[in-house]
Amino acid sequence: MKKTCILSIKKISIYTILLGIIAIISHYAYELSGEIFIVGLFNPINESVWEHLKFMFFPLLLLWIIIYMIKSDNCEKSANTWIVSAAVSLVIAPLLVLLLYYGCKGALGVESVIYDILLVFICYFIALCIASHIFIYSDPKSWVAVVSVVIVIVIFISFIAFSFNPPQLPIFYSSNS
Repeated sequence: MKKTCILSIKKISIYTILLGIIAIISHYAYELSGEIFIVGLFNPINESVWEHLKFMFFPLLLLWIIIYMIKSDNCEKSANTWIVSAAVSLVIAPLLVLLLYYGCKGALGVESVIYDILLVFICYFIALCIASHIFIYSDPKSWVAVVSVVIVIVIFISFIAFSFNPPQLPIFYSSNS
């Protein structure tokens, strides 16, 4: 018998902590690897906001793939529901970081490493809660899943393309440079 596979607050909290720890490790992965090119494609290579969005996207993408591989056979939810839920969280998490980082820094003048770290956890948690709501209460059509996949692929390619050849925009450069 298949289950509903609800993402409970407890599971979301565990995933948030796990993702936050992975993000912290990811922050230093490129430097610790000896600046290996392939590692830089999926992990921040500098202190720019854009590069930090990588650890909001890639660990979350990996988490969704792992959860789907483990649970999809025993879950009554369609592949469309999985895809759309994952895609929403993969868009929401980086967007929340942008909004909250620039909102607090620009509007309130808040600059704190502790805030930046907490922001990662908060944004993962909110993104997973929204994705969980979609997962529980929606049954998206195939075209919505296809559009979701296209959006995720565009974001994925953007991270890869702009890693070593960024446009001349402030989001792509660290405040230290």
